[in-house]
Amino acid sequence: MKYSFMTTCKTLFVGLGLLFFISCNGSKYQSVVKQELASGVEHKTLMFGMDMGLPKKDFYKKCWELNKEKLLSQGPSNQYVRHVLDSVSPVYQPSSKIEMLFFGLFDDADIMKGMRFRFNYTAWSPWVEELQPDKLKEEIKTMMMTLYPGNAFFDLEKEVKGHPVSVKIDGNRLITVYVFDNRFVQAYIEDLNTKYDE
Repeated sequence: MKYSFMTTCKTLFVGLGLLFFISCNGSKYQSVVKQELASGVEHKTLMFGMDMGLPKKDFYKKCWELNKEKLLSQGPSNQYVRHVLDSVSPVYQPSSKIEMLFFGLFDDADIMKGMRFRFNYTAWSPWVEELQPDKLKEEIKTMMMTLYPGNAFFDLEKEVKGHPVSVKIDGNRLITVYVFDNRFVQAYIEDLNTKYDE
């Protein structure tokens, strides 16, 4: 329980810090957000047949169905759903096997507005250079570009723990990817309409 609470606090702290950094990165980020929202393009698709606007109860139902198909399992600390990205994954086939943990982002009415992710190489060790989080971050950006084509990623001027934060904005969809610690990469897919009233 203590580990779960500390992990949740750490994730929340980093997430709030990231939002602060993004809001302070006025120039390119704000310009692209304004331009993309003005385009009127709406992207709702997330993963595993789930979309923004899905009620939380339907998120759980879909996860249960995919669990029965052996595509998903319970993640650590009951905070994530787990899927392994490998050579037979229906989502993405990476160069080295990756554990993908994810969960829905829900508003006060329990409607899904996006997803949060945590990735790590299953064979990770601190001395294997090609399995470090900087390499993983680039692979996750490639995965996101493959799944959600459109505009390229660009780095914000601010960093998290000495690592650049990369964002990709297409219409209402914001994808954020950054190194979380010495093993994990964190990512979010969010609906910009829930962040701005413009």
